[in-house]
Amino acid sequence: MNSVFSFADFLEVLPEGNFAGQGSTPFRISSPQATFVPPNLEVLDTSDDPLITLISARGATGKSCLAKQVSALKQVPLWLLNEDMAVSGDALRARLRDYTGSADGLNSLTETPGSFILIDALDEARMRVSGASWYEYVQTLFAASEKSHSLVLFGRERVLEDIWANFPGSSANWYEISHFDSDQRTKYIDLYVGEAQSKESETYIDARDTVINALSGAVEGSQADSFIGYAPVLYAVALLLKKGNLLKIRNSFLPEVGNDRRIRVLGEIIEQLLRREQEKTQKLAQQLGVVASKMYTPTEQIDWLAHYLLHAEAPELSWCPDPLKGEYKNKIREFIDDHPFRTENRWANPVFSAYIAAERFDRIEVRDKLQEVGLSTGLLFEFISAKEDDVVVDEWQFAALHASLMASERHDVEVSVSVSGGEPTAVTEPSSDVLQLQGELVLWESSGNRNSVRVDVLLDQEGVVDLKGPLASLSLTFPGMVTVRPRSGSANFGPDCFIRCSDLRVSGDSVQISLRPNGTVDNHQDGGASVTFELTGNLLCEAQLAGDPPAESFEILVPEGRRIGYPWFPYQKSMELPSVEPNERATRFVKMMMNLLRNHGHKGTPAVFDKKLEGRQSIKGDEFRRVVSALQKQGVVSLDGPMIHLTHQWMPNRFSGKKREGVQTFDDKREVWMPIVEAIAEVMRR
Repeated sequence: MNSVFSFADFLEVLPEGNFAGQGSTPFRISSPQATFVPPNLEVLDTSDDPLITLISARGATGKSCLAKQVSALKQVPLWLLNEDMAVSGDALRARLRDYTGSADGLNSLTETPGSFILIDALDEARMRVSGASWYEYVQTLFAASEKSHSLVLFGRERVLEDIWANFPGSSANWYEISHFDSDQRTKYIDLYVGEAQSKESETYIDARDTVINALSGAVEGSQADSFIGYAPVLYAVALLLKKGNLLKIRNSFLPEVGNDRRIRVLGEIIEQLLRREQEKTQKLAQQLGVVASKMYTPTEQIDWLAHYLLHAEAPELSWCPDPLKGEYKNKIREFIDDHPFRTENRWANPVFSAYIAAERFDRIEVRDKLQEVGLSTGLLFEFISAKEDDVVVDEWQFAALHASLMASERHDVEVSVSVSGGEPTAVTEPSSDVLQLQGELVLWESSGNRNSVRVDVLLDQEGVVDLKGPLASLSLTFPGMVTVRPRSGSANFGPDCFIRCSDLRVSGDSVQISLRPNGTVDNHQDGGASVTFELTGNLLCEAQLAGDPPAESFEILVPEGRRIGYPWFPYQKSMELPSVEPNERATRFVKMMMNLLRNHGHKGTPAVFDKKLEGRQSIKGDEFRRVVSALQKQGVVSLDGPMIHLTHQWMPNRFSGKKREGVQTFDDKREVWMPIVEAIAEVMRR
């Protein structure tokens, strides 16, 4: 288990600081924050003499607040990349030149003892710039960290994993911002409630603790703690308590216990906030001469918020007499503009944007607004998964759910997105009449909790899948064409991206292959990123390949005899079409299972999502389930929900599914695995 690090301990391991200069809006020393609650951090990697520090967290967990507080306490500049368009190979040197007033500000940073800078919003910058510019920018960060501990980087786990995997030095500290513990939770809520309630009163304490207990549920552990310890959830609780009737709040949440109801309890908190806003309009109802209970209802407020912040249609106001509608719209605008769920033209908190987007999921016409919500928080996925198991979505809605699932990710969970429209065939023309995909989005916590949504994805164009969202943790099988048109101009594939189709068309000016940190089978770490394209047709891409991804982490499989051009041919491999020989298919199945087994986000032995394994080899459907059942009977695997685990007794027989230097392969373990291969083959002969 990873050790927990206090904020005070974290400050101690950083350099001394005191790197003063001439600041600007995106690059300056921050001021201390009155509402800052010091978080705990989990140690993911550590070094006695680090050259770089990485701070990761899921969306809306407080990376930026932490960065600002460290900047203020250490008196070092914080570079906010979300406020700076200059992300390129010259950006770091230019910013330091302006900050220090010296032609060689970079030298001042690396040579002055104790000096360092903080860089936040790496995720936003990565999405905004081309792959070539990002690659050049990251190389300047590496160069600045060659001699001294001069950089502390803040971002989501995915972008930091890619930086860590490519970092030429071996000395790094990596911490993850953990959820707030019980003491931190009460401190956070009390700070945001402020002077509106007496914190010493028994009524307040009882109401606060009752709501927290209702959200936590009856089951203790990391699953409950990570939910109630999430900053946006605590903010919603604070807003509820701030001006509410404490006794009424306490009584409302007394019966709400049960681990499976936490997201619903959060929804009920939001509903109470909406009902409280409705009560503020009673005087206006009297002025207009309408029934107060029909005016500005929670449903209407959701419609107004979705209209102004997500560009959905305005509410119909069927309750309002036609002669009054114009006057009502003018006067209610004051309440809408001052709504606690928003701050001017932005959301006050991701929990509110996620809730409103989930409630109006099928009515948001400006679809990139929906994807922005998904990118900001995993709560959109959680609200949708709590409402229904199966949803019909279009390509934009699918992208938003995928983005939200990725925003949920941290080191103790695993996510998977598997969708299929059928298998491509080795024919000249791709299939052109497929109208939808079927699949599942899954989040699996180390505690055993599983959230999932089954989807039917309706395609905008027959025979074409347009991937509008993330290109990570994705398994896609499709008989026609797959297109990727990145908004930033750069297509960022991986980690863990598998696309099997006829033709793959990638627009934009560059392609980036994201890598996971390398590991070995023996120490049970991930074996690097798996970015694989299996194409029965053509790769249609004129973009520049940024960086130099290793061949074992990126591969393009095409039929025998077909050639692909520069710069892709070094990654070309021959596609192994399904064989009629059961033994050969069984061997490939075992190799693929070994290749996909991961420890990331699991308790116990390595595991793989069933849908991921099914999608990446030729054994499907009932035949796949019979093969897995045979492996169970042989004692090779055990099942835990959607996860297929290698059992403890078979761990010594684990091998690498791909040939890698210094690790054992199937040939090294052939004697012990051949009886298993025969058992699988026998199942397929029935």
